Amino acid sequence: MRPQPQSPSSPRWFRHLTHDLSDPDQFGEAVSGAELRADFLRRPEGVTRVEQFQSAEWALDFYDAQVNARIVGTSPPGWGSIALMRNEAPSRWYGRGARRGLLVFTPPGEAIDGCIVPGFLGIAAHVPPAIWERSRQLASAEANPRRSDFGRLGTVRLLPGARFDHLEARLLALRSQLLDSSPADGESLAPVTAGQLVADLITLGWECQAPEEGAESARDRQGPRNRARLARRAEEWLRDHLLERVTIPDVCLAMRVSRRELEYAFRQTFDQSPRDFLQALRLNAIHRALLHLPPQRGVVTRVALEHGVTHLGRFAGHYRELFGELPGNSLSDRNRRRRSAR
Repeated sequence: MRPQPQSPSSPRWFRHLTHDLSDPDQFGEAVSGAELRADFLRRPEGVTRVEQFQSAEWALDFYDAQVNARIVGTSPPGWGSIALMRNEAPSRWYGRGARRGLLVFTPPGEAIDGCIVPGFLGIAAHVPPAIWERSRQLASAEANPRRSDFGRLGTVRLLPGARFDHLEARLLALRSQLLDSSPADGESLAPVTAGQLVADLITLGWECQAPEEGAESARDRQGPRNRARLARRAEEWLRDHLLERVTIPDVCLAMRVSRRELEYAFRQTFDQSPRDFLQALRLNAIHRALLHLPPQRGVVTRVALEHGVTHLGRFAGHYRELFGELPGNSLSDRNRRRRSAR
């Protein structure tokens, strides 16, 4: 049975699949949930490896191809995808020669259309209709944007080298995190991180569809005073939702602005990105909570998760950078102060 990007409803559940493909008919499994057909154009030079991570809210495919083949197909109903080309192997997508840094954007209902070659390396992310539409709204500067003509067909864009390198590093690090966690482990945070990164990628795909001058005009419409008001409204909203696992896209949708607008507003008003600002608010709230709790086993993890932390290892480092001590030391320090006061 062909795997589908569907699973139990828990956002921390996922499944891990690997496929070694050596026959054209086996390529029906190469794209998570898709109806796919492959026709070999030359004899394979080796086995093509596909590694997949699938949940109800996202799917990730990692490709290492060793065959020259024509690939056509369609995504699951309503699902859209974005793919990143990782090397200079001369594959072709939507009629354009691929190279490292190329982003391939495939909206729901559009054909998957390309040719792979030996040595092709790629990563594809897939999302269901709700996340696709949410990402489209996040990439738009309007409250209720009309559908962009740029998103109707599969398209390709070349990302700047430094930006692509950063995305690739994050995706490869995410793969390692998923491999290190158990698919059935409800305590793993890696699937939550995966969902956030995949949503960011799809939003990036939408942003790449719009002409650059459109983004600039939206920026010009936001004067300094309006940006300051926006930043302060967003700050108030964040403080009201600190005990929820909110993300920057949640803020954008609540404020009815694009990611770019929110970024401009926070940079101007707080000299920080929205993500860094949210992190600082969380760390301060956690610090205050720890100073008023008894030092018990697991209390740091519990408080961190209650405040929306999704990566405990990075959390400890960020906390120490901000407060000069590890979270557990804040509990111990509070206990010492209580004893000395007696």
